[in-house]
Amino acid sequence: MSSENSTVLVICLVAILLIALLVNYYVHQMQQQKLQRTLLVKKLRFEAGHILDALATLKQLQCPAEAIALLNKGVIEILEKLTRLKPQSGMIEQIQSQIPTAAGQQQSLNLENDSAMKKAHSAIRFAIRFVHQRRSLGALSGIQCDEITKQLQWLDSKIEIDTHIELGNRLLSNDKKAVAISKFKQAKGVIARLPHKNPQKTELMTEINQRIAQALPFATPTIAAETKTEND
Repeated sequence: MSSENSTVLVICLVAILLIALLVNYYVHQMQQQKLQRTLLVKKLRFEAGHILDALATLKQLQCPAEAIALLNKGVIEILEKLTRLKPQSGMIEQIQSQIPTAAGQQQSLNLENDSAMKKAHSAIRFAIRFVHQRRSLGALSGIQCDEITKQLQWLDSKIEIDTHIELGNRLLSNDKKAVAISKFKQAKGVIARLPHKNPQKTELMTEINQRIAQALPFATPTIAAETKTEND
């Protein structure tokens, strides 16, 4: 074989090798992009599921409208991303069907149930984290974030206070004074943790102290008055 033929052969082999490498690189890149899209779709679907779960619970808690609107907007943005990534996917319709409507989800959550109470707290705290996330993305101003967070924190405390008071009242009506006082004191503990700037803190503390005084055995007007004005 002449040197000229050998050179041509080497060039051909190198060209074939380069083409093979380029094809392999292209296939690898396509596989990586497909994998990344699949992972992103799973991540978005997971995020949408969390938001929808929180929405379904918050709709039963008289949650501030601003927070509901923000979560709804989050789901819509996820759906838009999924439409671009996987337009023919049936999961888009599935997620859309799970978005709570204004007319639906009106039943109240039974907060006397421990698991329901935990579910309520979990949904509210998820909403608070979501609000702060939106702020970090520039979708909310600091003032808007602080206001919605304050409303959600108040809701988180209020449902616990109301539940303890309601249970205490029911126990008191059944002449179970000791257990009723325990429930009222649990409510009082939550009230005591409220920020000093909360305008309802003093009113709630007065109310709960009055209920405790009424439930005390041998309570007198003097004891009731002292308990009513007690400062924690």
